Amino acid sequence: MNIVAREVSGIRELLDHNPVAGERRTGTRRFWTGREEKLLRANYPGGGITACLAALPGRSASSIYQRANVLGLRVPDANGKVNERQAWASSDAIDAIIRRTYQKSPTKNDVQACAGTCGRPRWWISKRAAKLGLVTPRFKQAPWSEAELDLIGDNAHKAPATLRRMLKAKGFDRSETAIIVKLKRLGADRTDPHHLNANQLAGVMGVDRKTVAGWIAKGWLRATRREASATDDFWWIHRRDVARFVIDNVAAVDLRKVDKFWFVDLLAHEGASPYAKSESKRDAILSLAKARPDLNRAQLAAMTESTPSAVSVVLSNARHKQEATT
Repeated sequence: MNIVAREVSGIRELLDHNPVAGERRTGTRRFWTGREEKLLRANYPGGGITACLAALPGRSASSIYQRANVLGLRVPDANGKVNERQAWASSDAIDAIIRRTYQKSPTKNDVQACAGTCGRPRWWISKRAAKLGLVTPRFKQAPWSEAELDLIGDNAHKAPATLRRMLKAKGFDRSETAIIVKLKRLGADRTDPHHLNANQLAGVMGVDRKTVAGWIAKGWLRATRREASATDDFWWIHRRDVARFVIDNVAAVDLRKVDKFWFVDLLAHEGASPYAKSESKRDAILSLAKARPDLNRAQLAAMTESTPSAVSVVLSNARHKQEATT
C-alpha cells in the first residue's frame, strides 16, 4: 500500500493541517492556529468559557478570554442580548472637573468622588488625567556617569547611606536602592580593605577565633565592637592595629601559620612602624609608651620616627598634665 503524503506550503496551512486543537497540551504554544480559532468562534458565543475549555483542553481560561477579546467575541446574557464594552467619551465639562480635582495631589477617595461626579469609572478618570498632562509621568533615571561609577566603585565597602551622601555632595541624586542594585550589577567587592572582623583575622593568622578574642580581651589587639549579625561577628579591627599587634607581640604570632601573601601586603601597606601613622606624633608616643612601658626613650623615638628629645618633652608634658588633674 502506497501512502501519498500531502504537500503543505505556508506556515498557516501547515498549522491548520496539523490536528492540534482538541488534544492535550504538551508544551508552550505562543500562537493560535486557524482550527483553534474556528472552535473558539463556534463555542464561545453560545457556551462561554466552559464550552471552550472542553473543546480546547490545551488552552487556559486566561488565554481563551484574551483571544476572544481580540476576535471581538461576546457572550449574550439571559435575554440573548450581547453587552458590548462601553466606549467612554469625554467633554469640556468633564475635563474641567478632572482638572479641578488634580489641582492638588488627589487621594484615592478624591479620584473616586470625581468619577462619581463625571459618571465615569475611576480607572478612566486616572487615564484621562494622564492624557491631559495632569499627572507627572514617571521617567527612568538618567544613566550612571563615569564619575558616579568611579566614586561608588572606590568606596563600595561603605554603607549605602554613606555612598548616597557622597554622591549628593558631588551633585548626584541616587537612592540607596539604586546604589545597591548598581553595585550588584557591577560585581563590586564590598569587603572593607582597611578593616577585618575576628573571623577574617583568625583565618589569615591561622588561629581560632577564640584566640583573637583572647588577644582583644588582654588588650594586646585594639578592636571596636559593632552590631553582630547572622554571618558576622561584632569585632571590627583596623589593619593598622593588626600591624601594631604583630610588631608588639611577635612571640604570640606563629609565622608558620600566617598567610604569607596577606602578611607581606600588611607590612608593605601599613609600614614597619604603624605607630608612625597615627594622627600625630604625640598620640603615637603616648599610645606606644602606655602599651610598652619597658621601652626607653631612644626605642620609643625609633619606633615612632621621632627624636629622643621630642619623646622626653611629650612624656614630661603628659606627666605634668596628669599631676595637675589629680
